[in-house]
Amino acid sequence: MLTGCSGEEQVAGPPTSPGNPFGVSGDAGLEVVVSEEYGGYAAPQYRKKYPHAKVAATPTKQLRDLLQSRFAAGSPPDVVLNTGDKALETNRLVADNQLADLQPLLDAGSWGSTGRPVKDALLPGMLDAGRYDGTLRALNYIATAYGFWYSAKLFEKHSWDVPRTWSELLALGTEMKAARVGPFTYAGVHPYYVFEAVLTLAAKSGGHDVVKRIDNLEDGAWRDESVTRAIAAFGELTKRGLIAQGSSQLDHIGSQTRLMTSKAGLLPCGNWLENEMKAVIPQNFGLTMFGIPPIDTSSALPRGLHVAPTAPLLVPEKAKNRAGGFEYLRAMLSKDVAAQVTAESNQLTVVRGAADGLEISTALRSARDLLTAAGDQTITWYFADWYPELGKAAGDATGQFLAGGLSAGEWSARIQAAADKVKQNKAVTKYHRD
Repeated sequence: MLTGCSGEEQVAGPPTSPGNPFGVSGDAGLEVVVSEEYGGYAAPQYRKKYPHAKVAATPTKQLRDLLQSRFAAGSPPDVVLNTGDKALETNRLVADNQLADLQPLLDAGSWGSTGRPVKDALLPGMLDAGRYDGTLRALNYIATAYGFWYSAKLFEKHSWDVPRTWSELLALGTEMKAARVGPFTYAGVHPYYVFEAVLTLAAKSGGHDVVKRIDNLEDGAWRDESVTRAIAAFGELTKRGLIAQGSSQLDHIGSQTRLMTSKAGLLPCGNWLENEMKAVIPQNFGLTMFGIPPIDTSSALPRGLHVAPTAPLLVPEKAKNRAGGFEYLRAMLSKDVAAQVTAESNQLTVVRGAADGLEISTALRSARDLLTAAGDQTITWYFADWYPELGKAAGDATGQFLAGGLSAGEWSARIQAAADKVKQNKAVTKYHRD
């Protein structure tokens, strides 16, 4: 593999081998710039394997300010973990041919187990988020699982069972209401969180094709029977008075505080919830997540779980040590490094089984177990990242629906109209999902 910088004379590195699939030069320096500390966790493994290489892992919350000009000048670092408010615009980098094709990384043998390719060490369905026109340009490292959160202590106190179907969920809500607990709350100011639960329910009913058609802006995708059944099912929460009073005016902290104070029994959210509310979670609260219950037993994806891969790792096309960048990502995708990330950041990674056997919290353990059980039934969608205005329209319509401002038919029509507008706008770059 060639390791020189684009625009300079490129020099061949050592011959490739199973242990060095990219032909890394052992004395070549490696520069890693990360937006989160865990992005630097593979540096010790890299240094151990290449003791003569100088490895610099720099954390910063100002990625865009620090790196935008360097990309433009053709002198980017070798690896970037691209997250946060100051993240680089990945779409723009792809359009400018600034990011390397990561397929060689997927085909290489895993770190410490060269007989197994890296792609086989990853959870299913986690790579599409980083594909652009069929080419993998970003590898999203963190797996965020979504579901309904509850207090195991509160459930034990009232002898409540985790619902297995939507009808059981409604029955549980009725019991919660009788116990003077607001059954269901959500962040009305940020209604995308509850929209996420609606679309998860739709995908569980109709299968992966439901969200693929939505991602691909297919005509009538938002009028699919599985989608309309899902929004109607959530409408039952409103009709039966099972939404905690005032939820439509709450922000994310307000809704999460209601759960932590047991003034509400259920909350839709991702598994960042524990980290965000760690300081106020009561002792022995037993914060736990369960998957969105299917409407009935005919569900196409009964174990379906919405999982959003985030925290993209990038190797710049013009990196001075691009081979070393690939090698660093290979180390990041090892079980040892992924386990360290989970243990220290309290987040799950896309590395299969990396969190198994770890001493982790009730909350993270419940998310891990749901992710493991989901297998190939993990549910992913990308339209909200590809077309942010469409994601906002879907969230806003869902908030209005739950507050009683829209009918189910108006909800579908409004989001479909927003999708059609995006599709017809030639100025918007379109993406396709296979």
